[in-house]
This record gives sequence, structure tokens and C-alpha cells, in this order.
Amino acid sequence: ILARYDNYRAAGTVTHFAGKHTVKFGAEFLRMLHNYTQTNTPSGIFTFNPDLTAANAISTSGSGAGLATFLLGYPSSGSISTPALVAGQQLYPAVFINDDWHITPKLTLNIGLRWEHSGPWTERFDRLSYFDPTRPNAVLAAKGMNVLGNIALVNSADNNYRSNIYPNWGQLAPRTGFAYQITPKTVFRGGYGIFWLPNDVAWDYSPNNDPLNTLSTPIIPTVYTGIPVANISNPFPNGVAQPPGRSPDYQQILLGRGLTESQVANPYGYAQQWNADIQRQFGSGFMLEVAYGGAKGTHLPVTRQVDTLPDQFLSLGTQLTQNVANPFYGTVTAVGSTLLQPTVSRGQLLRPYPQFTGIGFAGAGIANSTYESLQVSANKRFTNGSSLAVAYTHAKLIANTDTITTWLESGGSGGIQNHNNLSGEKSLASFDTPDRLIVSYVLDVPVGKGRKYLANSNPLVQAAIGGWGVQGTTTVQAGFPLHFGTNSNQTNSQGGGSRPNVVSGCNKSVSGSAQSRLGMWFNTACFTAPPAFTYGNEGRTDPNLRSPGIAQWDFAAVKNFPIAPEARAYVQFRAEFFNIFNRVQFNYPNQTQGNAAFGQITGQQSLPRLVQFALRLNF
Repeated sequence: ILARYDNYRAAGTVTHFAGKHTVKFGAEFLRMLHNYTQTNTPSGIFTFNPDLTAANAISTSGSGAGLATFLLGYPSSGSISTPALVAGQQLYPAVFINDDWHITPKLTLNIGLRWEHSGPWTERFDRLSYFDPTRPNAVLAAKGMNVLGNIALVNSADNNYRSNIYPNWGQLAPRTGFAYQITPKTVFRGGYGIFWLPNDVAWDYSPNNDPLNTLSTPIIPTVYTGIPVANISNPFPNGVAQPPGRSPDYQQILLGRGLTESQVANPYGYAQQWNADIQRQFGSGFMLEVAYGGAKGTHLPVTRQVDTLPDQFLSLGTQLTQNVANPFYGTVTAVGSTLLQPTVSRGQLLRPYPQFTGIGFAGAGIANSTYESLQVSANKRFTNGSSLAVAYTHAKLIANTDTITTWLESGGSGGIQNHNNLSGEKSLASFDTPDRLIVSYVLDVPVGKGRKYLANSNPLVQAAIGGWGVQGTTTVQAGFPLHFGTNSNQTNSQGGGSRPNVVSGCNKSVSGSAQSRLGMWFNTACFTAPPAFTYGNEGRTDPNLRSPGIAQWDFAAVKNFPIAPEARAYVQFRAEFFNIFNRVQFNYPNQTQGNAAFGQITGQQSLPRLVQFALRLNF
């Protein structure tokens, strides 16, 4: 990774007091630079399967070994990725006005409006592209073929903007709220606001991910009917392809590949949030709060495969896999492309943009989410500085997308099965958490000088058992919804996913303790592989089945040893116990129908008990 980030920010605020109004005006300007290049495979990545070392390499029988193939030096597949060092930039201007209006001593109204422009990416050398589905492909048009789907450049005759999505200058974000004092110890609050998502959230259309700036070179696959073409000593005999940038032949270089591209009319994502809560103080140190919180995400980013086979063609069945004449033979030059051959599958040619092996819209703003929650918290403060806090949240999150960086999640997330029907992907979010309880405390042990018990203890007793404090946090949380796939994708949908069918009326749940269910976390008989050329009826996430939850106790014992009372200096000793009861949070079960380990839990997510000691000098 080579990266340099420079952020320049200027901001200012003016406050004006006018009677019952406190008005704030402000402005901000942010310039964010993104000079970046990265490759996860600088020397290439290679796979060695057992076929070449099988008893019969043409008709394999499982007798070969991948390690033996590796020792021979003949990879079955592999590639190397070559990035360019890009110089990206985003500009962010914003202005706001906010009025805190104290209508009465008991009622305050907050009204505000923010305008911002979450600037789209630009690149110093205009190495940005986008996919235009309405224009004929330029390379094919020169060959006399009228096929829609063209890769276009920014700052060109096609588009005079320097960004790969159009700017949105209408990003208005109103906010309003109120606070009403019902009684001296009871307050009711509420609020609503709109918040725009920053453009770097949809990271796929950042300059370093543009096809102009990163290119993959696959090896020439091993030919088992003759001498292997590629070997580990020279896996790329034709050289390693370099990113095309704005070279005149960029269209030719990208033709026949699978690409993730931007769309210039992509809508900008935003979230609406609203809440209402009531707080009540009891006595001098106890506070109880009950709140409702909600949110709605609109135009959330998702990587959508727009080159998936239209649903009506799935009825062709095995005809989709039959080879037919390839009209792009001789025109496509991308190494490793299936369109290099004289024939190609009929399904490939029925794609919306058959001259590519896949077109994904980066950060397509077409997804939505809804969130609702009940939040209850209680806080108790004691006169000696101790405190106890309890917070419970009951919530539900529904969406048709999750994170776009699924590889960063230990359990993954539910992916899209049918890109032609995004409404069918609506389900519980992969990170829906219906119940979460947190208890935290900071307490003094009432033993030793100045405390309730043994207040007159001698120095030896005081040093041993006096003056201790305990701290801790307990977290109890329900698990996340499970998301299922199949061991083999038989849909032949050219880019779609595959999920199993659920047997009607079958009880998917298995009773018993977590330990007793490790070999079968759920009833695997309730899931079957869908017939070929069809999608499964299981949802993006399952509404009933969840991964193991969290139940963890962290604890610390603390003691201060004064060394200079007049200077308030002391040494603090801490004994910290993370996961003190050594409880196991089990990993996700295997969620791939058809896998031999389907439904089994074979690992854990949590760390075992961790104990550490620390000394700290405070002065």
C-alpha cells in the first residue's frame, strides 16, 4: 500500500443572542486528497487443483493432489493485479444556521438548516470512467455492430464533468427538535433530522477502484489435452497488462472483461432520523430514561450487477449453456476472457451487455433501510463517586442491502441473489440486533479508611484489603440473522447468487443448549438445493435463525497507593479480567447448503479469558 492523505479544513461560527433566540451561523470547507495505490497480490495469486496429477487428467477421478500439482509448477488458475498511483480529491463546502428558541422557561425549540455538498471524486489526471448503457459500444460500432453499453471518460466529449457521478447541489439537511420540562424532574425531548452520506462511503467509485486505474491479468489456463500453457516460472508469458488510464485504446483493453463501473446519474444517499424520549429523575442520584428512535435510509449504496441475465431467459434451461457462434471473436483481446473463443454460451449473448462478462454499478444508490428501537436506560450515582448504569435496547433493522465490504465481516452478510428484483432482497439486515443489554459499574469496596467497614484499620490491613474499587461491563446480546447460500450456483443467471429452497412447514429451529447444537445448529433438512435455472426461495437473511449471541463479563479491580498526599500523587494498581468467566461465543454455523459441514459450528469468535496487570503513576 502506498498512500498519502492530506485534509485541509477551514471553518467558522458566529453566535448572535437576540432575546429568547440564540442564533448560530457557520460555514465549513474541506479539501480531502487521496493519493493511493494498493495491490493485495504484488506477485500474483495462484491456485493448484488436483486434476493435472490425477490418474487421468482429462477425466479426473479424484486421485490427484493439489500439492503434487504445485510441485510440478502448473497452476490451474491465477492472476496478478496492477494498480496505478492515483491522485483523487473531494471538496466539501457547507453552511448552516441554527436557532435555539427559548419560548418559555419550560419549552425550548431548536430549528436548523444545513446545506452541504458532499463532492464527488475527481482525479488530477481525469483518470475516471463511467458506464453509459444508452450508447453503442465504440469498439463494436467501428466493426459495424450496434451493441449498447459503452465505457465513457469524464472531461470528454461525452461528459464535461470531471467526476464520475453528477454533483448534487441540493443537499439540504433540516433539523428540528424540542425539549419540554413537564415537572422540575421530568423532561420530554424529541427531534428529527436529515443527514447526507459522505461520498467516500461507496468506495467502489473512488479513483483507485476505477477500471482505468487497476487491471488484472489472468494466467492462460492449463490445457489438459496437451502441454500446459502456464507454469509458475513464467505464469504470464504475454506480459502483465498495465492500467489503461486515458490511453486511446482503453475501450479495447476493457472490452470482454468483468467491470465495476460508476453511473453518472447515481442518486446521493441520505438518512432520516427521529427520536422521542422522556427522562425522569428520582431522588438525588437516580435517572431513568425511556426513548424511541427511528431511522430510514434512502438511496443507500450497493454494488448491483446490471449484466445479469433477464429472468425470462431462465426458462430456456440447458439451452443457456449450449455453445453458439461468438460474434465478438477476433474483436475481444483481453487475456483470459471467455469471449476470446470462437464459440460462447448462449446465456452470455443474452446478457443485456454481452460484450462484457459482467457490469457492476459501483455504489448504486438504490437500496433502502428502516430502523426502529425502544431504548431504556437507568443511571445511579452514589455520593462517594460510584456509579451504576444499565442500558437495554430492543430494535429491528430491515434493509435490502448491508455493508459493501463483506470481506471485513467475520460472518459475512446476506448477498443479493436476483439483481433484477431488488425488492425481493428486503429482509432483516445481516446485523439486526433485536436485544442488547449492557450493565456497567464503578464501585468502591466499602472497606478501609474513610469507608463503612474497618474505617480505623492499621496500615497493614489498609494496604492489603482497604481502598479497593471494582469496575466492570457486562454485555448480553442476541445473535445476528443467518444468511444462506448453496454449494453450487446452478441458476446460470450470469452474475446472480444462489440460495436454497425452504421446505414448506418445516421447523428450522433445533432446541437445546448451544453446546448440544454445535453439530446441528438448525434443522438442515429444512433446506434443499433449488432446481437448475431457478432461484431459491430463502430470504436474503433468515427471519428465524440466528448466530450465537454474546454474553461476556469484563471486570477490573483497582487500588490507589498514595505517595504524596499533599501533591495528590499516587500509584494505581489495576488487575483487569476480560471475559472473566471464560465464556465462549461460538462462530457462525456453516451456512452453505450442500457443504458437508452445513449447519455445524466448528470455531469460536471470542477470545479466551485474558488477564493483565498494570501500574500507573498519577501526579
